[in-house]
Amino acid sequence: MSKPAFTIEQVRSFLAVADHEHVSRAAASLSLTQGAVTQQVHNFERALGVRLLERDGRGVRLTDAGRALATSCRAAIRSVQVVEEAARDLKMLEAGTLHLGATPTCASLYLPETLAGFERRYPKVSLNVTVEPTSEINRLVHAGALDCALIEGRPLPDLVSVVVTRDELVLVVHARHALARLRRVNADQLSEHRYLGRGRMWAAESDVREMIGEAYDRAEVMNLGHPEYVRAAALAGLGYAALPLQAVQADLDSGILKRLPAPSTVRDIHAIRRAAQGGPTLEQFWRFLVERAKGAAGTSRSEARRRSTP
Repeated sequence: MSKPAFTIEQVRSFLAVADHEHVSRAAASLSLTQGAVTQQVHNFERALGVRLLERDGRGVRLTDAGRALATSCRAAIRSVQVVEEAARDLKMLEAGTLHLGATPTCASLYLPETLAGFERRYPKVSLNVTVEPTSEINRLVHAGALDCALIEGRPLPDLVSVVVTRDELVLVVHARHALARLRRVNADQLSEHRYLGRGRMWAAESDVREMIGEAYDRAEVMNLGHPEYVRAAALAGLGYAALPLQAVQADLDSGILKRLPAPSTVRDIHAIRRAAQGGPTLEQFWRFLVERAKGAAGTSRSEARRRSTP
């Protein structure tokens, strides 16, 4: 598409003169000098090759060509206004789409509350969520296919990341399982029973390996992928599993599952994004995430101080 020979400022000046039928009053409405408006209109006429205005006593009036083109000029100015309004709406988050990613654990436990809070503040933003393992979410964010994401694994080194909360991974088993009767468990004992895992492609497995040591390679393994499938298998008594404490707290409280007397591990939950400046929707959501993370950290410190006070 070729570049127009005239400018938006020339169109605005022409319409102001046409509306006021007076150059000085048109100049005042545009906060310009009379000479500037006159020059803009002359340049517009020269660009189009037609005369648009003619003198009428102390004022001016539209020529036939001017009347014919005035409607098109008003439509053009309105189109520009629509673009400006759309940009303003985006800045105020009256519109926009956010493409988010999350690992299954984050999608189940940590993302929903964040999305609900953001939606209450910006109800007109469209939210889309992709759920995949950490490695895939890292790849999609790095490629720009996702705006940002929550993961419990390790972020790629060239992505921007911030810790938004922490997650405790604990060993659990059905209350009637043989391991549930033990007061202590070690690698040898765990090796005699089936481990319910996600599969080696999942970030949590490296944490589990550190938790259970040699038992990770010696035990019979049933890989189920999604952590909810792992939880379902544990509830069925098929073996022991390492799951987020928050995900199984209700099961532990009800007595269906029992926490094994073994060390747990605490993992950082990261929000990740590319370093490049994003659109207004992404930037506002990122600020919202960081604010929530700071607020949560402050609340945790306050609770810890209360617990430590005699």
